[in-house]
Amino acid sequence: MRALVVLAVAAASAAAAAAAAATAPPTPTRTILVDLLAKPAPRTLTIEGAGRRHAVALRGDALLLDGRPAALPIELSRAAWTLRLPDGQARRYPAALTLTAAPGRIAVRGHFDLEDYVAEVVASEAAPSTLPAALQALAVVVRSFALAPAAPHDGGARCDLAHCQVLAGRATGRQAAEARAAASATAGQVLRLADGRLAAAHFHAACGGQTADPRLAFGGDDGGSASVVDEGCPEAAWRAALTPAQVAGALRGGLARAGDPAAAAVGPALRAADLVASPGPGGWVVQVAAADGRWRLSGDAAARALDAAAGRGQVRSSRFTVADAGGQVVLRGRGHGHGVGLCQAGSARRARSGAAARAILAAYFPDATVGTLADAAR
Repeated sequence: MRALVVLAVAAASAAAAAAAAATAPPTPTRTILVDLLAKPAPRTLTIEGAGRRHAVALRGDALLLDGRPAALPIELSRAAWTLRLPDGQARRYPAALTLTAAPGRIAVRGHFDLEDYVAEVVASEAAPSTLPAALQALAVVVRSFALAPAAPHDGGARCDLAHCQVLAGRATGRQAAEARAAASATAGQVLRLADGRLAAAHFHAACGGQTADPRLAFGGDDGGSASVVDEGCPEAAWRAALTPAQVAGALRGGLARAGDPAAAAVGPALRAADLVASPGPGGWVVQVAAADGRWRLSGDAAARALDAAAGRGQVRSSRFTVADAGGQVVLRGRGHGHGVGLCQAGSARRARSGAAARAILAAYFPDATVGTLADAAR
């Protein structure tokens, strides 16, 4: 009789577990899709790995594999693949690969195991000699952002550029090993919000002393971060000078990319006196607007547009002031990146002072807690 009771309890427990599984939210995917090599846009590739070597070339709207027409897509199973570009540079990806023909280039999509992806991004984004605690904090942020619901590219994929998280495919030796160790030490750990959602956590290179308010920078707070004072973070000062015509062209282009018809209202030249740069906490510019009120653009979008006009790497953040000097528009600023979330320079400093990964995360993400993928799913 006792055995029958035990069996009945076990059956009831199994039924309850099955019912719970049927109604529980799905666990976030463990495979991350990444569109690779979009920037170099290769027309030919040499692919090595798994004891094989292949030459791939674009011909019209088809691909040649080892000189012969290939059935598309070309599928390569998961392995440590080395892709050699026409200029001799190599990219290394621990992933399954799908190759198709795109206009003017070979399109390469990587299918990464989550933890391999995290390790690759940490190796690509972190500065050399970063201490383990800071690498581990970065790994949790990278994993959280990778699993956040919105993926900006077709088919739920991300790319290998900064707006999706850099995946350079170049790390080797100690740098790669330390990144893998950070991913392994935090495997499955994510940041989650109070309601259990995964936090779309962000990070940047240097805040210059205070991080940006995500609500003002991005219009939302789904990353769990806030504007926090980061004493001791390097100032990372910079200066950029543009002509009035460059400024007008940049801001007109930024408005056009945002689909704002007010782009047509931007004149041929803009000086600092024609602009109103509105700062938020820490001096991060929330909005750049026309002095006459005819148009406005977010501070982050304005900084990106102005940086492109200046030649990339000049306008390094939206934490700046603007002034007229000698016929040019001069921007002086601090920090590097959008300023939201984890500051890598500040995180490295905290690690050198003895802070653990969770303490670093708590400092930059006061509205999120560290949990696991299973916690987030529940």
